[in-house]
Amino acid sequence: MKREKILIVDDDPDILYAIRLTFEKNGYALADASTGKQGIEVFTREQPDVVFLDITMPDISGLEVIKKLREQSDVPVIVMTGYGTMDTAIKAVQLGAYEYITKPLDADRLRLLVRRALETTQLKREIAGLRLARETTFQPSTLIGNSAVMQQVYKTIGAVTTTPNSTTVLVQGESGTGKELAARIIHNSGQNASEPFIAVNCTVLPSDLLESELFGHEKGAFTGATERKVGKLELAGKGTIFFDEISELTPKLQAKLLRLLQEREFERLGGNEVIKVHARFIVATNRNLEEAVKQGQFREDLYYRINVLVIHLPPLRERKEDLPLLIDHFAAKYNAKLGKNIRAIEPQVMRKLIAYHFPGNVRELENIIERAMIVNKGDVLTADTLGEILTSVDFFSPAIELPITTFDLRKARQEILEKFEKQFLERLLAETGGNITEAAKLAHIQRQSLHRMIKRHKINTGRFHK
Repeated sequence: MKREKILIVDDDPDILYAIRLTFEKNGYALADASTGKQGIEVFTREQPDVVFLDITMPDISGLEVIKKLREQSDVPVIVMTGYGTMDTAIKAVQLGAYEYITKPLDADRLRLLVRRALETTQLKREIAGLRLARETTFQPSTLIGNSAVMQQVYKTIGAVTTTPNSTTVLVQGESGTGKELAARIIHNSGQNASEPFIAVNCTVLPSDLLESELFGHEKGAFTGATERKVGKLELAGKGTIFFDEISELTPKLQAKLLRLLQEREFERLGGNEVIKVHARFIVATNRNLEEAVKQGQFREDLYYRINVLVIHLPPLRERKEDLPLLIDHFAAKYNAKLGKNIRAIEPQVMRKLIAYHFPGNVRELENIIERAMIVNKGDVLTADTLGEILTSVDFFSPAIELPITTFDLRKARQEILEKFEKQFLERLLAETGGNITEAAKLAHIQRQSLHRMIKRHKINTGRFHK
């Protein structure tokens, strides 16, 4: 494991010795210099993690040294002097000094300053890493779709981006509908887009570990806490923290989140320091939170705290008119990623996909397109290739899913029937290429009855035409 390195720049041998004595026994690596110019040379060669710098040097001033060091990096520089004045302190800080202390030096204070300086450096690196990850990881810049339901989503997102960070946003939708993407769009469209976006999946970690990840902890807060850890709430800064599947939080963490949203402050585990929160909270769920409240699985007060600005993402089966745009988008993505050159898609491919119910929504569609493009031969995506993929995902399985929005038998039965009827009609129209007369014959019902059913379910028959 790499040892943190401290550079001491001072022309007083006693100071050099005292600082060495303070830190060598704690496992730090030390380097020193007795002039300003020598200090710049050692800094360039050794690349230390922290610098102690005397402001009064025999050749060039400490202020000049700070300027030179800042040209190379933002390593914390702790300025020391036996002649403390306000003007000198202000100038040092303006030039980028981390801290300004006067002699004689106190060993405990020196250790505290170094620990805090190293934590600040680590925090900057983690934030820079988060920004780099956001810039280099492939992420669609926008949700894909021109349907009426998606137009409403865009309007709501636009309204959200004009609100301050203190406004909490709730994103609701089934798995695979793009809840995290919607959260990222809100973040990237806001005034603090340059700040970090931090995603927290509430289902991945055990409750205790998740609590530590969120709030951080002090050294000794619990068994195994051998050093202070900065939590994701601090790392978020003035950016966005995204809670995915908020309904899966334990009652204890629900209570802590409620307090956090109310007071916009927290303490690390095992600590007393109050830390302010400036990030925006976006929470997401694939459950009906109102029903979860009724069942005693989610706090009612927390529900009302987060149910302020709500974005509903529709399942793919309710916006199949967006399939052509989505398919084009994923085909372009995987052409680039796989080195393919798919330039066209057979019409039968679209009909097969329109007839499918997509329980996994847009995420499943992307997976299907990727798999099809991997095995497809030539530059046209064929129905035969897609047929093999759809068979493997149980294409002909029933498309009906039991509703979880109510336990009223009459209402539940009606909801199932409504889902069945709409999905049956879509399969029927896909089979007949949108021909109403042929569809009515195949279903053994009157053409007028079929037309009324199609109208009631607001199905656009044009998208099924061959």
